[in-house]
Amino acid sequence: MRRRIMYKIALVEDSKIQRIGMKFTFDWDSLDCEIIGDAENGQEGLKLIRQTQPDIVITDIRMPGLDGLEMIKQLNSEGNSAVFIIISAYSDFSYAQQAVRYGVADYLVKPFTDAEMLNSLKTACSRVEEHRKELHLSERLETVEKSRLMAFSSYLSGEEGKIKREYAQRAIQYIKEHYAENVQVRFIANALKVSESHLSKVFKETMNYTIGEYVTQFRIKEACRLLKNPENRINEVSEKVGYTDQRYFSVTFKRIMGVTPGSFRDGVSPKKIAGIK
Repeated sequence: MRRRIMYKIALVEDSKIQRIGMKFTFDWDSLDCEIIGDAENGQEGLKLIRQTQPDIVITDIRMPGLDGLEMIKQLNSEGNSAVFIIISAYSDFSYAQQAVRYGVADYLVKPFTDAEMLNSLKTACSRVEEHRKELHLSERLETVEKSRLMAFSSYLSGEEGKIKREYAQRAIQYIKEHYAENVQVRFIANALKVSESHLSKVFKETMNYTIGEYVTQFRIKEACRLLKNPENRINEVSEKVGYTDQRYFSVTFKRIMGVTPGSFRDGVSPKKIAGIK
């Protein structure tokens, strides 16, 4: 019976000798890993990674054509979830700085030992497990949210229910268009030409959130999306989602997500994920 492979690995290295050496001399089985493909430069690496969707990518930095860091940058911009380990013959600090910005799991300087590679792989495998747990949690929350909306939809049947849902959806649309501004119930009520008290009651009955709670969680969800780009500064993200006070934004973010904005951007697994669409 063939053993189950838990972690798929792609190897991007311009040196054929290095590729062969890593493929056939390292004990990949010890970590339930398998090399599923290799490439000799960044451009071929992009194609390989897009096709095979590996869990971990081990890549050199300096390669002809597209270098390793640029390859990682492109894959990150596409939303690829692979965890990267960089290997390089250069110990240049600027490379290591860029690697950290791109969320690289580890940076090894050639020549490295099997023990060093083993430690790097253990770190990368832990990152993969964190990603899998986050994905599983997100899928569970999405399922719960859909079930809840279906339950409310069934409860709010009839003409009155339709009118309430319409008001709630119009309020949500207003929030999505103006969340970066000073969103208040009275502004939404004025736009919908309805009283504040009636709108607040209808929204709470329909969505099971107050309008203020919905605005906060929607802002934090947008902040999470922006923080996944390591080039976005926290103060910039704070302003983009409607918080002029960065400290208040950080406190609110940690209350909802369980981690600080900086920790979230650095890949620390959150305790909770906002369930707002």
